[in-house]
Amino acid sequence: MMRKTILLTAAILCGIAAEEADARSKRVRQIPNGSALSCNGCHTAGGGSSLNSFGLAIDASFLSSAGRGGDVLWGPELAALDSDGDGASNGAELGDPEGAWAIGDPDPEGDEVFSPGDSMSAPPAPPEPPDTAIELSTWAQIKQLTGVFD
Repeated sequence: MMRKTILLTAAILCGIAAEEADARSKRVRQIPNGSALSCNGCHTAGGGSSLNSFGLAIDASFLSSAGRGGDVLWGPELAALDSDGDGASNGAELGDPEGAWAIGDPDPEGDEVFSPGDSMSAPPAPPEPPDTAIELSTWAQIKQLTGVFD
């Protein structure tokens, strides 16, 4: 009888542990391009390690319910944040700058996926905008006033 009780207890504990592990691994599929980053999207060194800045932001404010069973609430607000402070929004780093991606959608296409929890991983800065018509017309006025013509 004692052996059956021990085996039953062990089976229950293994089932709970497996459920907990699966509850968190599902989150990889709850952010755009999450499979490209795997657990490192939210953790510093894979699942089970401490959370990075992106993971901390999700844990604090972007879960459907507290605890390990909650789902990630991806959307415009989380996409607009710059969790790692590198100057690029979470959405820009994951290929969905507007936060329009939803679970079940194909991953956004892009050249590269960057980690929103690693300040050393960031997309290149956008190019400087070209001169506007107002700036050009102002410069043209200055050239006319000074007598310099092309």
